Amino acid sequence: MTTESNMSKNVGGTPIINRGLEMQSKLVGFKLTEGPSYDDMTRCIHCGLCLNQCPTYRETGNETESPRGRLYLMRNFAEGNIAGTSDKLFQHLDLCLQCRACETACPSGVKYGQLYEMTMDEILKQREQVPAKVKQPGTRTHEILKWLVFRQLFPYPARLRLVGIGMRIYQRTPLRKLVQKSSLLKMPLLKKIGLGGLAELEPMLPTISKPIFTPPTSGKIEAFTPQKYRVALFSGCIMSVAFARVNEATTRVLAYNGCQVVVPDTQICCGALNIHNGDRDYGKEMAKRNIVAFERAEIEAPLDAIIINAAGCGSTLKEYGQLLHDEPQWAERAEKFAYKVKDFTEFLAGIDFNRQLGPLHQRVTYQDACHLLHAQRIQKPPRTLLTAIPGLEFVEMVDSDKCCGSAGIYNVTQHEMSMQILDHKMENVAATNAEVIAIANPGCHVQLELGVKRGGLNEARPANDPLKVRHIAEILDEAYRNYES
Repeated sequence: MTTESNMSKNVGGTPIINRGLEMQSKLVGFKLTEGPSYDDMTRCIHCGLCLNQCPTYRETGNETESPRGRLYLMRNFAEGNIAGTSDKLFQHLDLCLQCRACETACPSGVKYGQLYEMTMDEILKQREQVPAKVKQPGTRTHEILKWLVFRQLFPYPARLRLVGIGMRIYQRTPLRKLVQKSSLLKMPLLKKIGLGGLAELEPMLPTISKPIFTPPTSGKIEAFTPQKYRVALFSGCIMSVAFARVNEATTRVLAYNGCQVVVPDTQICCGALNIHNGDRDYGKEMAKRNIVAFERAEIEAPLDAIIINAAGCGSTLKEYGQLLHDEPQWAERAEKFAYKVKDFTEFLAGIDFNRQLGPLHQRVTYQDACHLLHAQRIQKPPRTLLTAIPGLEFVEMVDSDKCCGSAGIYNVTQHEMSMQILDHKMENVAATNAEVIAIANPGCHVQLELGVKRGGLNEARPANDPLKVRHIAEILDEAYRNYES
């Protein structure tokens, strides 16, 4: 008979439970945070299938700029062989776009995105403890800016709207032209304090919407057709300020499909940028506030889905369960929330969507958002919706599954590499001869619009018919309205 004592031992006689604790204790590099499990950290089998899927490896050919190489560095850091304060370690990891294409290619199920976020969370906390006098120039400036943006701006919709209004005034007055023509953004002082790239970044500012998207007074938009569903819109931070028209188009398309759309007024930023940039603690607090906001929306009646039209936000919302798994009072609520989150295209393609679409005589290509394709594994729904529009000519882009180089704030923090990746992407866009680039994420939207300018893709086109970058919701909204007219 096999005893319980014998069942708990491996071949070498070491209790399995004790061995698990022993393995976990090897991750001595994690001093300030929970850290990943030892099994997750050691799951990579070094097969190399991820290499050619990685944008930075394709650009540099360096093993240290590949998922396999970064996992090796992360494991060595975790085991205490590399200091968390190492500048070289940080530079190699920070060059990662977090596009998660490696996860799609990996046969071993390595949770690269999760491992990266948890490792960077620990590394950045350790680097913050380094005395200011030994930090690289500009580091303190970047830390202050991150604190202002991620903790004092994005979590507060009212503040974000005020900043948005200020940016709109700047963009729509002579002030912007004066700044662009002057040498103000190229002052040596800016470089000295770590802000030397402002002149290159200023043209990337998204055009701020007018008006900014705010929840309706009633808190909901009624269905245009007989109601079949009750859904809530996660309106987001950047989407509400810079892409209000996309949120408005999203609510209309949902209403055309028999949805009552609830817009909770206490929701805030999803926390994706915090989590991706080493601030998981505050990301957790933001997640909790959103969970409460959408739970309140279900008091009147259950929600069939929580709709998100920004791929990067969607992948984070769907991972709230993992983010809060170790907090008993939140774990189950987070899982319930995450289960209801659906990308806009995922939801529509998953129902018997309204086929009363008017014609759009346009040649359209589609750029797969990394966090829609690789993190959420959603590829077919956007194409299903686009090809359902009468008159629309859909043409696939070569390497549409490859990152455009936006990656949250990557085009700000790693501008040169981002532009290299973007230029290759625009070559593929140009080859399609498309009139419209369809997207499903605001970061892609900003990046590709910049790419159109950098590549001069509108120089040979009529001034009244430029190559446009449009969210799928905008394209569908126009088609539905064309049918009505």
